[in-house]
Amino acid sequence: MLRFLGARAFQAVLVAFVVTSVAFLAIHLAPGDPFSIGPGDPPELAEAREAMRRTYGLDRPLWIQYPAMVGNLARGNFGVSYSHARPVSSVMASVIPRTLLLMGPALLIGVLLGVAIGTWQGVRVGRFSDRATSALTLALVSLPEFLLALMLGTVFALRLGWFPATGMRDARAVAGSWLGSIPDVAWHAALPCATLVIAIAAAVARYQRAAAAEAMAEDFVRAARARGASTRDIVFRHVLRRTTPVVLTVIGLLLPLLVGGAALVEVVFNWPGAGSALLGAVNGRDYPLVIGLVLIGSVAVSAGSALADFGALMANPAQRTGS
Repeated sequence: MLRFLGARAFQAVLVAFVVTSVAFLAIHLAPGDPFSIGPGDPPELAEAREAMRRTYGLDRPLWIQYPAMVGNLARGNFGVSYSHARPVSSVMASVIPRTLLLMGPALLIGVLLGVAIGTWQGVRVGRFSDRATSALTLALVSLPEFLLALMLGTVFALRLGWFPATGMRDARAVAGSWLGSIPDVAWHAALPCATLVIAIAAAVARYQRAAAAEAMAEDFVRAARARGASTRDIVFRHVLRRTTPVVLTVIGLLLPLLVGGAALVEVVFNWPGAGSALLGAVNGRDYPLVIGLVLIGSVAVSAGSALADFGALMANPAQRTGS
């Protein structure tokens, strides 16, 4: 077990290093920088921008900037955001909880809904209801998150007016207490969270259906039926326990897609989370903020995947014993 945890920790560090290095090269090789001098700028502004480039070390070659960045990140120093004029860690501390506010409930509700739908399908394999729901889940899995977000926003926000189209809070609720703003935040989060729930539930249902159908065909299910056990007892006592490792593994596979999907959904609904901050940092050439958000994202994905694999390992005694 210790070897497993050590290997996954090393893998997480390696992934974070590679992703961060690629992001560093990509943003620095793109044309321009945060303090680029335009052809029509007055000499005073050009001098000020050149001074800012020297202050942040952007006038140095990349082979000097890169080791400095790696050293700072190793010490936990993410630098200062150019666009926000404050430490990157402070910016991330304000935007990451907003993203988790969407991802957390969406992951919980989506997994539970997907398991319920997939199990229901697995018990009814081959029936019309199974074929119809399978076609629907396949269509939803194939639909990009941003397109699904646009569809939900167009129907329920713009056409019906049931939910806000953008933002996190109503301007009138900002001045109130945080406790009083909870319903307003939940109202604004309904559509972006629903988008992620639908995407997660559809993906989980596809895997859960196959696992449940396989479990229903096992000898222990036939034996339980011979003893007079009801379908409900078989599902809750045997099938769900048998399919738990599959669900945990699927969660690990979904985490990278969930992180990317949440970023796109935030942009569509103008939700002020890490995804919107990353897009603004890329457009504004805010190098430290881009690196910080990319690093945190890669670590979160690696950690979540490791936890999912660990849960699947614990749920399967045969894998733990190596038999």
